[in-house]
Amino acid sequence: MTTLSAAPLIEALLAIIRAPVGEDCRIYWGGAAANAAPPYAVVYPDSGMLTPGRRTLANNGPTELRYQITSVGASPAQAQWVADKTRAAVLAGVPVVVGRRVWPTVEEGSQPLRRDDVSTNLWFATAQYLTRSDPV
Repeated sequence: MTTLSAAPLIEALLAIIRAPVGEDCRIYWGGAAANAAPPYAVVYPDSGMLTPGRRTLANNGPTELRYQITSVGASPAQAQWVADKTRAAVLAGVPVVVGRRVWPTVEEGSQPLRRDDVSTNLWFATAQYLTRSDPV
């Protein structure tokens, strides 16, 4: 069975997401810095898994990486700007990872823009994505 590490794909996705926002917006992996100031986004990936329905006789199959992007802003407009930029980046760009063929990303769901009234009073939007890749 061929398994693929999730880290190279996550790093390639982070590069794609960071490109359109530049220095205007920080992009974090797994959690924001304690002193993070908006706007920013956090990518929360799972550990990846083999696609069960598309395995070959050798038990190889595409690896599925699911992840959520949480876009954060000081205002609804700022959080939406981050969400729009990150969404456009992951849906338009296909990551390049040595040793694997990467499929275009699909959006699997999202939640409405809302404010965190309990802890930060910041606005955030979340969206969930799936990126598949095969060993080459």
